[in-house]
Amino acid sequence: MPAALVLLALAGCGGGDGATSAAVATKTVTKTVTAPAATRTTATGASTTAPPPNPSAPLSLHAAEQVLDAHGYAPLGERDWRPDQPLKVLLGISRASSPRAEQAFFFVGDTFIGTDTKDPSGQLAVASQGGDSVTLSYGLFRPSDAIDGPSGGTAEVTYTWNGARLVPQGPIPTASPGAPLSRR
Repeated sequence: MPAALVLLALAGCGGGDGATSAAVATKTVTKTVTAPAATRTTATGASTTAPPPNPSAPLSLHAAEQVLDAHGYAPLGERDWRPDQPLKVLLGISRASSPRAEQAFFFVGDTFIGTDTKDPSGQLAVASQGGDSVTLSYGLFRPSDAIDGPSGGTAEVTYTWNGARLVPQGPIPTASPGAPLSRR
């Protein structure tokens, strides 16, 4: 019995390792509990717990534009909008950001599933699209480039909808302005 009291006393003291272990265990349990099978992860790393989108559900351009507006973006144009495809994309430009900030907003059926990246890019275009994939072209900037003149060429990344989440099929260029080539 005295050994049990010593162990209890030690467990209550020091807090450092015990608190860290308890926090890690709690975090693990929380992730397990809050990650149901229906959770989807976007390319940006955000999780959603909504039911899976219906790829054949219609979505109007106006409804997609409202999603961009709610995120502080205006559409860059309508030419890339393909309402007949399961995976749809609409490019947007930030209304509040200076310098120029662009993002691709993805939809499956009538459901917004996320953006191409967490941080916006300086110059973005749709290179190709069809069915469950969209290829984006990122303008590549050197550190001394002006925001309207990327001199490092482009990098293309294809994003594919696998039925549960949006998956980039290659490396996404860095957004770090100090990198030799970045999407800024």
